[in-house]
Amino acid sequence: MKKLIVILFIIFNFSAYSQEVNFGLRLGTGLSSQTLESDNSPYTAGQTWNTIGGLPYRVDPYVGYNAGIMIELFFDLSSTDVDEKVVKSKFGIKSGVNYSSQGVTVEDVNMTRFENNLVYLQIPFLLDYKIQKFNFFIGPQIHLLQDFTTVETRSSNLSSNATSQNPDFKFEKKYFNDNDTNFVLGLGYEVYDGLSLEIKSLRSLKNITNIEGEVWKNKSFELSLNYILNNLL
Repeated sequence: MKKLIVILFIIFNFSAYSQEVNFGLRLGTGLSSQTLESDNSPYTAGQTWNTIGGLPYRVDPYVGYNAGIMIELFFDLSSTDVDEKVVKSKFGIKSGVNYSSQGVTVEDVNMTRFENNLVYLQIPFLLDYKIQKFNFFIGPQIHLLQDFTTVETRSSNLSSNATSQNPDFKFEKKYFNDNDTNFVLGLGYEVYDGLSLEIKSLRSLKNITNIEGEVWKNKSFELSLNYILNNLL
């Protein structure tokens, strides 16, 4: 909560000096996953196999959603070249409040699958540069965990390594930290007046689990359609 108050204070102070303030809505989808690593594990975390408790788990992507409200604060940097053609460019910050459903599908060697869904409240604080119809943004984003659910699907077929797996481990909300700071890098394009398409990459900067000896981190790509409401207000 303290972090949210500080960010909102900075945004409102910045808006007092900005030349353009935009309010908008965003809606989209995302493809997310996680890296799972155990200390002193004989396995190497990668795109296919990760570890929990030193034991291998298969990790598959999860398809989720994202939606929220956004605020953009810009200074106009437009200039005129020798041909007197205006090159429209702006620099500012992008923030707002978003809900994001992200997660991962994990499978152990018993072929038991866990579809984990983590719902985060996202608060971005991004530097944004616009030139013509394109914009590029980068910066940190705070994620506050709102909810966690898991769906367990057991297989009737046990693998030959089933006896080496820990059958007592279950994914629960208590194993996840309440917040996660992400690094965001993204690109947008204005397809119509006030309507833009954005894609961004998000990566955890800190451990999202409190289980000792384990390091779990979120990673995802989000695609969203954004609409500026200024013309309607």
